Amino acid sequence: MDVDSRLFVEIHPFDGPHPPHPHPIDEGGFDPSMVYKVLGVFNPSETSECYFMLANPQRQIWFIPQRHLLAYRLIDSDEFFLPKVEPVDRASGRAARGRMVAGGDDSR
Repeated sequence: MDVDSRLFVEIHPFDGPHPPHPHPIDEGGFDPSMVYKVLGVFNPSETSECYFMLANPQRQIWFIPQRHLLAYRLIDSDEFFLPKVEPVDRASGRAARGRMVAGGDDSR
């Protein structure tokens, strides 16, 4: 499976019935105020779950189930993780709806 090398995801733990393991915050040490570059994807044949390879802030590599993740943006960056920040409306100078990453491009 090919994944765009610019894909960043945000952590959004699934706490519904039968949550997948590992829990990205409690067990994986991921910070929900950051976004993470997708380093790879693995889909074992014995499950319908897809696992995304991410580096946490301690630079440990983890395979996180897709149900704990939301697509964030396509960002041209070699960083493993970046802080989430509110975008600024260039015309008004005020915070705009939605989010963007500092240093990332502002295309949607």
